[in-house]
Amino acid sequence: MMLQMLLIGWVFALLRVSLGQAQVPIQANFDASQFQGIWYVVGVVSDDQGFLDSKDNLKMPVVLVTPLPNGDLALKFGYSMPDGGCQKTDTTFTKGAVDGQFSNEGEKGRAGRAPEPGGARGPAGAAISAGSCPSAMAQTDIRVVSTDYKHFAVLYVEMQKGGVRNVWLQLYARAPELFPEGAQKMQQLVPQVGLNPSQGALLPRSDQCAGAFS
Repeated sequence: MMLQMLLIGWVFALLRVSLGQAQVPIQANFDASQFQGIWYVVGVVSDDQGFLDSKDNLKMPVVLVTPLPNGDLALKFGYSMPDGGCQKTDTTFTKGAVDGQFSNEGEKGRAGRAPEPGGARGPAGAAISAGSCPSAMAQTDIRVVSTDYKHFAVLYVEMQKGGVRNVWLQLYARAPELFPEGAQKMQQLVPQVGLNPSQGALLPRSDQCAGAFS
């Protein structure tokens, strides 16, 4: 009887995960060519403990997005470092079955290095969570939920590793400042994916990586 109850519990847990993921929208008619260029990660909400522990010390990273011929996205990230420098890393979003949906196997180059305070990294390459870089063993679902291409983009990231599931919402902006419509879109999505506003942070602007990809 106990085993049966455990199995039922696991089934319902899986259903909750599947239903939550199914409710996360993807930008209709996503156009990678319009999505390319410079972005700034201005806000993040996540239940990842590493992020929650360090979110008050994080700074705004800069991102360069380049579409690849096979439909993948190549991303370069610039992270503000405590010594005043700018640390750069690369990652690739692998195209999924639907335009605007991707997977990710972690950053290249220095991804294995433990990030320093103020330059922490997280899933999908975003500089947001100390010690949260996904390895090749992690299953990562990335969705461009909403974007107008000119001002903002909201990204959803779900990472499963070692039986632990973490959810992230990331607010991208073309300028290093909060764009109201983008903030509203992300705010509406927060409860829908099982997060709450107290798990979020607006990342302060830093000029250390301002010209990193110009």
